[in-house]
Amino acid sequence: MPMMPAPQLLLSVFAKVETFGQIADTPFGVGYQLDDLQVAVSFFGHHVYFGYQGAVLVLESDTQLSFAEPEHCQNSALLDKISSIDRRFTG
Repeated sequence: MPMMPAPQLLLSVFAKVETFGQIADTPFGVGYQLDDLQVAVSFFGHHVYFGYQGAVLVLESDTQLSFAEPEHCQNSALLDKISSIDRRFTG
């Protein structure tokens, strides 16, 4: 399994997608999209979703990370996209 990013990095990437991206209707509800990465927060705010090419990473309560489908073939691509956005955008 690929190395998971720190929750703080994920929250930073979420903020970058929110700032530099656009409002989007995602599979997780209304959220934001930037460079094909979709992010959204659950209705009660307990989960933050990161989606890319069908792969989904879920941040629960600022501490627990898990893939929605641990064996999804695009999980590594999702992590790469998160890293790419973190490096490319400042804010």
